[in-house]
Amino acid sequence: MTSRSDVVSHPFTADLIRRKAMFLSRSAGFARAEEEDLRQEMALFLLTKADLFDASRGSIQAFATSVVTSWIGMEVRRRKGVKRRAAGRTLSLDEEQPGHHSRRSSIGDRMNNADGGRRTGTTPRTPAEEAAIRDEAALVDAMLTPRERILLRDVAELGITGAAKKRKVSRWILLPRLEAIRTRVLESTTSLSQFA
Repeated sequence: MTSRSDVVSHPFTADLIRRKAMFLSRSAGFARAEEEDLRQEMALFLLTKADLFDASRGSIQAFATSVVTSWIGMEVRRRKGVKRRAAGRTLSLDEEQPGHHSRRSSIGDRMNNADGGRRTGTTPRTPAEEAAIRDEAALVDAMLTPRERILLRDVAELGITGAAKKRKVSRWILLPRLEAIRTRVLESTTSLSQFA
């Protein structure tokens, strides 16, 4: 029967932890000064999981490798989560003044309704913009054959793959057709540059 301390003190385990900590401390998001801390955390995690080791089911090497690799994955995910949460904080250089400590705020605090509408495409258009879009859409519609209109409607509703499945053809057959339509429309008029 192998004890918990045997798993952690095994020569293979000690070497594995040393190598993994050295590699991890040289990876992005980690500092070289953390190498010893990483070793200790890996050993502690392995010690907490050592009671799960069963010599009849596998070797110490396989168990230690699995546990240490699992800890590394959890630590990398944890650190990325911390970075993501920190990225949500912003500091405006427009509001920063020398000697003045402005507080950091979240991006959500700084966004207003116009920013949100612009970002999501829900900003109301002016009547002139609506008229221009209607005119350009009518120009495009006049250039299309009935079959092309149906194809474009299906692509808009179902996506390229869904439109291909509906027609029982490969999506690679539809791609050149769509590119030909796009090229013809763009060559026909220069007023449609915003649709390119």
